[in-house]
Amino acid sequence: MPLHLNILEKFGIFRLNQGPAPIVDLLGMLSFKAVLTALRLGLFDTLGNDFKGVEDIASETGADSAGLSLLLDLLVNLGYLKQRRGRYINSRFTKKWLLSDSKNTIADLFPHFNDISYRWDYLDATIRQGLPPMVGWEWLDQDAARWQTYHAGLKSSAILISRELMKKVKISPTAATLLDLGGSHGQYCIELCRRYPDLSGVVFDWEPARKTAITNIESSGMTERISFKAGDFVTDPIGSVYDVILMFNVIRIFRPDELKSLLKKIYTSLAANGMVVIMDHLGHRSSSRFMRANALIILLEIYNSTEGKTHDKNDVASWLGESGFTDVRDYNLKRSPGLGVITAVKL
Repeated sequence: MPLHLNILEKFGIFRLNQGPAPIVDLLGMLSFKAVLTALRLGLFDTLGNDFKGVEDIASETGADSAGLSLLLDLLVNLGYLKQRRGRYINSRFTKKWLLSDSKNTIADLFPHFNDISYRWDYLDATIRQGLPPMVGWEWLDQDAARWQTYHAGLKSSAILISRELMKKVKISPTAATLLDLGGSHGQYCIELCRRYPDLSGVVFDWEPARKTAITNIESSGMTERISFKAGDFVTDPIGSVYDVILMFNVIRIFRPDELKSLLKKIYTSLAANGMVVIMDHLGHRSSSRFMRANALIILLEIYNSTEGKTHDKNDVASWLGESGFTDVRDYNLKRSPGLGVITAVKL
């Protein structure tokens, strides 16, 4: 959580400029590392729903009690833990968002964002030359473990986005087959198959996504209805006569001419009355400063990791029309910074 400033500190730092406001960002960076450390130690899961003392926590996590005491007290002041009579317990925020057995957990975003921070070490070079010195998948290929961290992090994001997304996206109740292009963890495919019991899906992505996708499909109990297929959906055949094709956070990696070709390929792969569903950063702008900053952080990450670009919703709608699609509709995901959804139908 953000560093807690009292009313005098907020007024003095942010209104009167009597203290260095940037120090909040500097301390916030190390606060993030403290939470990441706690996750690596298994500290939050160790506490679960119980009050525990330092020595008990140290014994269960195999940690040094002196260092652990400092970390615990910091997490109390950050709002991740509560303390009572020398014993610690997870705050309600931690219980909901960071415990591994919570259905809302986003714990995997911490190592994912940690990896992003390493790649942002060359963001200045990317901005100077207009292209990243190394695209994201090249950096991930340097260590197989990075791919697992990446896909696990994307799954955490999908958990946050899915609730609003599923309210926006309505597919035909008679739809039977779904293709999730670049589907990574398969979470969106899983959510749609849960909502539509007659629907079966294929998650199509590069081989490094297989482990995360298969694990997620198995844990969701969807192995009879969802499968994983490894390949490159640009160059490899993707199959045909699908009722629904998902393109979530995919179009950002393509230039306009490349995307137009891909949309035509998708059009031919759909059955009559089939639907394509596109989700990406499409030029939507939030009225909230926090949400705008959130979106711009993601846009900078896209800029620093791909040679493609984000596309405006009106351009995407036009290209869909050129490819033969009709009934093009646009939705803004207000709770997901900058993200929008476009649906279109093949008649």
